[in-house]
Order: sequence, then structure tokens, then C-alpha cells
Amino acid sequence: MNPVFLAILSFALLWLLFLMLRRSRSEPDPFDAAAARSESEVRLPARHLLDQCFSAEDLEFVRARQSPALRRLFLRERRRLAGCWLRETRREARRLLRWHLNSVRYAADLRPAAEAKLLWVAAVFFLVSSALTALVWLYGPLETRRFLASTQELARILTQTTDRMAAAIHPRAVPRMATN
Repeated sequence: MNPVFLAILSFALLWLLFLMLRRSRSEPDPFDAAAARSESEVRLPARHLLDQCFSAEDLEFVRARQSPALRRLFLRERRRLAGCWLRETRREARRLLRWHLNSVRYAADLRPAAEAKLLWVAAVFFLVSSALTALVWLYGPLETRRFLASTQELARILTQTTDRMAAAIHPRAVPRMATN
């Protein structure tokens, strides 16, 4: 065999061994109650950081300085911070989902319907989170906030309209079909 090929193969195997050893060293002891308790705790990034990223008051302050370079820097940093917040939230959700999967892997009372529902909710969360990340990246956090506020208002109006329409429709008796 080619000595270069053998060197690359042995390097790849050593790298995989290193990664496996590093991973096994970082995994907590499953019988450690304190580690299990801390593993199940939700550690989301602080909400006030996201509110600060979407703050319109800060943008008004920067606009008052009338510096285009400062405004670009401000918007770029806010976009970066909002993206980091969303990534941290997704990372925490993935960690909790992995923890749940490891916890129920050998459960005797596993409920498949509940697990399927959890999987569906997690998939929707990751889809919405990815869409929000794309919106923040494309339009910035301030425009995304305005977009989400208008979307929520539209959803509220549609809900009220469909409720009024449903209340206006009188249930009619459904004619019975003759059976032979």
C-alpha cells in the first residue's frame, strides 16, 4: 500500500480515537444525582438580552448621532447578538431533547403518542427558530420585531373574524340518508 495513504488513514483513526476519549471524559456520571438534576435544568439565555437587541430606543439614540458608520456598526452588532441569542436557544433545546432521549431510551412506560407529539413540537420549534434566524440575518432584529408584531396582529384579527363567522353560522339539521 501507499505509505501516504497509510499515514492519512492512521492519522484519521488517531483523530477519531482522540474525539471519542474527549467525549467520554466530558459525559457526566449517570449515577450522579446532582449532575442529573443540573442536566435537566433549562438554561436559556437571558430574555432581557433579546429585548435589548430589539430595542428601538437604542436605534433612535444612534440615529440622533447622525453617523452612518455608527448606525451600520450598531445594526451589524445587533444582528450578530440576536443571532447568537437564537443559536444559544436552539443549542439548549437540542441539549434538552438529547437529555430526554437518553432518559427515556430504556423506559418501561414509554408512551409513543406523547413521544411523537414531543418530536413534532421540537421539529416545529427548530423550523420556526431557523426561520427567525434567517429573518434576523436578512432584515436585522428591529425589522424582524416589526414583522413579528404585524404577524401577531394579523393572526389576532383573523381569529376574531373566524370566531364571528362561526358564531353567525346556524347549525342546520343534517338530513339523514335512508338505509336499506
